[in-house]
Amino acid sequence: MIRFLPGELEEILNGCGLPWRIEDGTRHHKIYVGNQLAGVLPKGKSRNNLNTAHKNMIAQVRRAIRGQRP
Repeated sequence: MIRFLPGELEEILNGCGLPWRIEDGTRHHKIYVGNQLAGVLPKGKSRNNLNTAHKNMIAQVRRAIRGQRP
């Protein structure tokens, strides 16, 4: 399971009102909102692009949530 989930992302997922889950892949963590793949977060040990990856993940998840709301 993912060891580090950005606080902002966790708040968004818990507050969206939709079921969500995280699946471990070989190289990425996959976040599903409802039954839709909302985004991927690399597992890499490099911290250089981690902030960018987290920001991109947050944007992907927000778009997925927005697309599933009536």
